[in-house]
Amino acid sequence: MLRPNHRLGNTLLITPLLSELERYFPGAEVDVVTGCEAAPDIFAGFRQVRRIYQLTRRPGHHPWRLWQAIRSMRRARYDLAIDCVKGSRSARLLMRWSGARHWIAPPFDAQDQRQAGPAWQAVWSSAPGHFALDAVHALRHALVAGAGALERPQPRLCMKLRADEIQDGRATLDNLLDEAPPRGPVVAIFPNATGNKRLSGKWWQQFIEVLQQYDPSLRFIEMVAAHGCSQLEGKLPAYFSSDVRRMAALIRQCDGYISGDCGVMHLACASGTPTLGLFTRPNLERYRPYGPLDGAIAVDPSDVAPAVAAAKSFLDALPGSRAVD
Repeated sequence: MLRPNHRLGNTLLITPLLSELERYFPGAEVDVVTGCEAAPDIFAGFRQVRRIYQLTRRPGHHPWRLWQAIRSMRRARYDLAIDCVKGSRSARLLMRWSGARHWIAPPFDAQDQRQAGPAWQAVWSSAPGHFALDAVHALRHALVAGAGALERPQPRLCMKLRADEIQDGRATLDNLLDEAPPRGPVVAIFPNATGNKRLSGKWWQQFIEVLQQYDPSLRFIEMVAAHGCSQLEGKLPAYFSSDVRRMAALIRQCDGYISGDCGVMHLACASGTPTLGLFTRPNLERYRPYGPLDGAIAVDPSDVAPAVAAAKSFLDALPGSRAVD
């Protein structure tokens, strides 16, 4: 599996393909090419993952390390190499250099799709369109799995946590809420994101205040970004960890999670907690959370009202929650 990207979210988005490979080839061994430093923690629970090739953020700037990875890949004599996403030039080159007997890849670009022939053009016209499902869709059709397999539910993002990690997540959440009276659902908020995906601290504070007025039983915690500073002026119980498995274990114990489009949003999806994604860019369908209780909405950084309305519907649908008149 080839996804030489350094971002947390982009790495989590290939976990559905791992689940799909395990379904089709339960005894197979899978090696992963990645640029994400957290990859060993992300893939730790997948028993079929044998080796992780850890590339640097810019592989071309470290030719010796890149050559060592390519040499190891060619020696492995893979039966199959999968380019996990459209448009990655480095992944496509590594797939070609891998020496694998067979390749599976989404079309690199529009020209590549036009040259694929009528059968594969039809396949891509019916593709789900979500980043996490490009390679899953290609795999199902390449294996000619039959109509029943093609109609199966799509695999979701997955973080395979151990029982002791889940228990530690419960203990951590209990400590965070130690002084809060037990009442309604607990919702994790991550108010950070990169670039123009980030909503201001003032926007988030207004958003939370309106929701607490809507349902006073709601309890919120803040997931603190890597810089270690609260973006909500310390008004909520806050949690910081550089360990993605600890973060996932804590989020798993929450009733819901809300944030902008970011890696931690995908981590929340992978933990299994219902997730609401707030998108400021026109890429909602490509990256949205897609679990049965998940949601996504395009938001305006200057107007909190539409996001509040979406959050009310999301929160009312959580297991054990109560709708408020």
